[in-house]
Amino acid sequence: MKFIQFHFFLIKKYCPKEKLLQIITLFYLLNLNAQVTLRIEPGVLLETDSNNLGLLLNIEPKVKASENTVIGLRFGIAINPQKIRLDDSLPYFIDEMDDNAVISFVPTYDYYFNNKYHRPYVGFGLGYYLFNDIDVSNRNSGSLNVLEGNVKNQLGFLLRGGLEIGNTRYGLEYNFMPKADIKIPDGQTIGTINNSYLGLSIGFKIGGRKTQVNSI
Repeated sequence: MKFIQFHFFLIKKYCPKEKLLQIITLFYLLNLNAQVTLRIEPGVLLETDSNNLGLLLNIEPKVKASENTVIGLRFGIAINPQKIRLDDSLPYFIDEMDDNAVISFVPTYDYYFNNKYHRPYVGFGLGYYLFNDIDVSNRNSGSLNVLEGNVKNQLGFLLRGGLEIGNTRYGLEYNFMPKADIKIPDGQTIGTINNSYLGLSIGFKIGGRKTQVNSI
């Protein structure tokens, strides 16, 4: 439960209220289904330009669709996945110590290659990725005013695979999103941000009601 509370704290911090309400509603409706189980997947990012540590955390209600397939709805947050490129001809800069985040909710499909205790799997998903605004400073302004760099949210693609041993899952995932423009309040584009990320995670089944299936 503490993991779930922490996850929603991060979503609330970086996600608009109306998007937060949609996510919580979907999460609640999925858990009304008696065959839904829940997985928590903390992990680390393997590629980032940030000077801060790159982390990820996923919460995913999952339903067994057939003997070897599982569908789910993944709610994720990635901290500091960004690769920012600013226009060198403009006097703007970004504090490299600031944390940035990507919130995602992605319908997923996983395929397991067997039904044994050690179960390799592959999976994919297509969903919506929300970016938080970026604090931008003008080195020539002579003031401490910080501008809000707006970044447009994107559709993205998830590709993942790994090994599930019992109820513990070791996975590698790649989340691809198109590059997004960074715009300041006057509408000027000052650079781009690439929030695609590669992550390594370990997942645990926590809760979920018992069903006739052996595992999800």
